[in-house]
Amino acid sequence: MTVTLDTKGIEEVINKLNTKFNERRVSQFVNSALNTAGRYAAVEIKNAVAGYRDTGATINEVVAGKARLRGGVRNIRIGWSGDGSKQRWRLVHLNEFGYTRNGHTYTPRGSGKIRAAYDNMQPKIKELEANELRKLLK
Repeated sequence: MTVTLDTKGIEEVINKLNTKFNERRVSQFVNSALNTAGRYAAVEIKNAVAGYRDTGATINEVVAGKARLRGGVRNIRIGWSGDGSKQRWRLVHLNEFGYTRNGHTYTPRGSGKIRAAYDNMQPKIKELEANELRKLLK
């Protein structure tokens, strides 16, 4: 399970940076801002999944990738490593959305927590990225 964060509204800051620096340098700055936002998002996701903590494996396997250019858009992936001994990425969707077994529908106590955390962190992530980029314009 991977969460993709969309940030809009910082285009004007990036345009100002493009006038001040070359394209390669601006890409480095944007990647740095995305990495900062990704670390914040990973912490928020860890806090969200703490609600159905048992052994702590789900929390320990949350990772934030590095900023990359994919399909012409710079983005960062937040998800579960999957290479740990517990491989909790296989169970996260069951905890998030619930499941049906033997005709009965189950909704775990952490159902919907990741989506709620995602919705709550969107404004803060935009603010973090914009602040990181604005530092360069001073």
